[in-house]
Amino acid sequence: MTKSLQNFLKIAISLALGMAIIWLLYRKTDFNELMSIVRESNLSVILFSLVFGLFGHIFRSLRWGVFLNSLGYQPNKVRLVLAMLGNYAVNFLIPRGGDIWRCAAVSRYEKIPFSKTLETFLVDKMVDFVTSAFLVLLSVILYIDFFISYFHENPDYGNQIIRLLNSPWLYVAIVVIIIGLVLMFTVFKNTRPVRKIYKFLNEILQDMKIIVRMKEKKQILLYTILGWICFYLFFYVCFYAFDFTKNLGPIAGLVVFSMCNVGILIPTQGGMGPWHFMAISSLVILGVAYNQASAFAGAVFTIQSIWIIVFGALAILALPYVKRDVRQVPESSENYESINLSK
Repeated sequence: MTKSLQNFLKIAISLALGMAIIWLLYRKTDFNELMSIVRESNLSVILFSLVFGLFGHIFRSLRWGVFLNSLGYQPNKVRLVLAMLGNYAVNFLIPRGGDIWRCAAVSRYEKIPFSKTLETFLVDKMVDFVTSAFLVLLSVILYIDFFISYFHENPDYGNQIIRLLNSPWLYVAIVVIIIGLVLMFTVFKNTRPVRKIYKFLNEILQDMKIIVRMKEKKQILLYTILGWICFYLFFYVCFYAFDFTKNLGPIAGLVVFSMCNVGILIPTQGGMGPWHFMAISSLVILGVAYNQASAFAGAVFTIQSIWIIVFGALAILALPYVKRDVRQVPESSENYESINLSK
């Protein structure tokens, strides 16, 4: 199977999964009624929410820039923002593909080794993962009744977790992975592919030490808090566009926002499908009628996705025209892959 065919199948499978979930969610929907609900909403409020989405991307870009700064690079902040916007647009074409594209784009235009943009991206992503997990935990603490009701209304989730933990295949897979790693770094440690992997992991380890010792931790924390507040408002402000959600309150908004973030962990185009499911099922448990919850999810996701795609495409087109500051490249990194940061 060729690489291009594999990539096509990945895209097709992800798209099919997202579309299948959408079909299951909306197959019994009266679209005339749904459109009537949307027409009665205040769509200008959803358009206003886009401002918070933009600022969220900006803060997230600035945070990534701080990680790159810690390794001795000073990338153009405008280009980082454009790359971040393009990242989410590419994700609508290739699930998670935008992440690699973002690292490659900044590497190409800013003359930073790809391994460094990838390393800092992984750290940046880990910060978001921890923050997302914290928000879910905070939501559970603030609204425990919701989660009890959620698992009561969706018993398959709990059953699937129990079946997974009881499955012998899970433990077989863990043992196989451990044996594979042991063999890779003992029996096959002198093979060329393993040497490359070892070299890359060693570089990551050295760079992680630099990042951990960085002095800008408060800056990272500030950008993380501001970014997530913006993304929360990007979602929660939309509650005020509909009569049936505007009185649910900010804590309910945080709960639905957190559940939607869990949904987008499933690799589909832009979170399409899983995001809808989490939004609709969460709103229904909060007392919103199914058809109203469906209208909310459909309208918010569509408008915000169009904005992400359009602005992301424009950002991709603008990237080559942003001038690079020649002072940003450390002297030792002029050789694209030979930078030594192991001090």
